[in-house]
Amino acid sequence: MNAKAENQDFPINHELLSQAAKVLEEWKTIRDRIKKIEEHKEQVSLPVYKRVLEDYKDRIDSITEKVLDKKGAIDRELVTLYETQKKVKSQLESHQHSLEEIKFRNLLGEYTEPEYQRHAKEIQEKISKFESIVSSINTNIARYEDLFKDEENLFAANKELEESITKVEQEQQAAAKNKSEQEDDGSYSEENFFGKDEDEDYFSTNEQTNPQDQPEIFNSANTDRVRSPKAKSRKESRIVIISGDDAGATYPLKDVITFGRAESSTVVLRDAKVSRQHAKILQKGGEYILADLNSSNGTYVNGEKIDEHVLANNDELQIGDTVLQFQM
Repeated sequence: MNAKAENQDFPINHELLSQAAKVLEEWKTIRDRIKKIEEHKEQVSLPVYKRVLEDYKDRIDSITEKVLDKKGAIDRELVTLYETQKKVKSQLESHQHSLEEIKFRNLLGEYTEPEYQRHAKEIQEKISKFESIVSSINTNIARYEDLFKDEENLFAANKELEESITKVEQEQQAAAKNKSEQEDDGSYSEENFFGKDEDEDYFSTNEQTNPQDQPEIFNSANTDRVRSPKAKSRKESRIVIISGDDAGATYPLKDVITFGRAESSTVVLRDAKVSRQHAKILQKGGEYILADLNSSNGTYVNGEKIDEHVLANNDELQIGDTVLQFQM
């Protein structure tokens, strides 16, 4: 094998590798801080804990967008590398067959020894060259894939953070409800604290009052407070699968919901046309925004391909072969 064949190299996008490694390092730093927040949450009050959690949720959402951008670029590089690898391996196999044929024909006596040595050397040099290229391509593929080798757990911190915020909100709602119930049952009323006013009939006559003579006072002061129906809760926004393997499945929308083949996704779509991290819906204020995560086959709303789209009631989303509907 000559020196040129030994040093055969296949180009790699070093700038992309460097940028991807940098954003991943930033992501890991934020993830580690989130772990510390959980470890030391007992040292702060619930409102402060929630405020810091929400701050880091914004941070990790922002850096995750950058990670996904670089991952999309790397995925495109990998597609090219795998296609090139296939072609080079095919050529390598062809040259290997040619060398095998030369050896067999030499065995049959078709060549003189010098002719055989010359032909065999030429083919062997080509084989060595293509073996070196394949090795270089495999090295590049490994370098790209190593960046995201922990892909299954890459967004676990995001999901855990969302769950922590939801838990805090539930605790706050439960505390508020408990306080409201205590106030409603009179636990903190002036009457219970000071006792019933013994002089409450100071201005009344000695005649006994018939409750039926005061229907308005009886109804408004007593029955309305006790019997008034609870306000109807606002209908929760949701995503419903209307066509696909899981047709009929419903997913209520919280702060963020993700779609993809990865098991870490909120909505797992086992479809070859769906990327591992394909799309997500993010709540901002009173709006729900659908964003494509640099997927290979795109995300569609009402038949049109989108990068980002503010969802309206009954919008139809298509991810791979699955059709979903946004309902408010």
